[in-house]
Amino acid sequence: MTDKFLTLGSTLAAFLASLCCLGPLLLGGLGLGAALSAAFTPLRPYFLGASAVLLGLGFYFVYRQPKAPEVCEGEVCAPDNRARRLAKPLLWLATLAVAALALFPVYGGKLLSATSAAAPAATPAVETVELEISGMTCEACAGVVQSYLLEAPGVAEAEVDYAAGRARVKYDPQQTNPILLVEAVDRSGYKASLPPSEEE
Repeated sequence: MTDKFLTLGSTLAAFLASLCCLGPLLLGGLGLGAALSAAFTPLRPYFLGASAVLLGLGFYFVYRQPKAPEVCEGEVCAPDNRARRLAKPLLWLATLAVAALALFPVYGGKLLSATSAAAPAATPAVETVELEISGMTCEACAGVVQSYLLEAPGVAEAEVDYAAGRARVKYDPQQTNPILLVEAVDRSGYKASLPPSEEE
């Protein structure tokens, strides 16, 4: 029972730690992505610490804790407990899940940008606009914003720079305009605005 609790607890803590980046993916359509990021980003180190402690305890109980002597009746001993035999593989699976969730901010942006292909430009009359993006906490957030921009009608190309908090968008002015692009980013759960020079 202790092994199962520690395994599930460490995985849950890692999931909560990664909500700053997974949240926008899961709840972006509801417009809750940036709010979730803002709430969980400061707590991420604590959740990661809790995951490490719970996994450490799990490894202690599975590998280092002295085992109770087998209960024998006469000459026949009780067989190994099935839950005890499954503890090691489940613990390693939980460790892999924790690592995948904890490292999501590192590889999430690359994963999302690799699956988001730019739409071909429908017309040679393409204009470029730069948007200021707020609420991003990692590269995965930039990937979410990029995918929402690429899905907008008339967008030929979109590049999102997480470090600068900006997006550079090439679009067909006959199909869309900067205000609609700002709305597309807002639907992702993040906030976009036009730089002062672009505002009318």
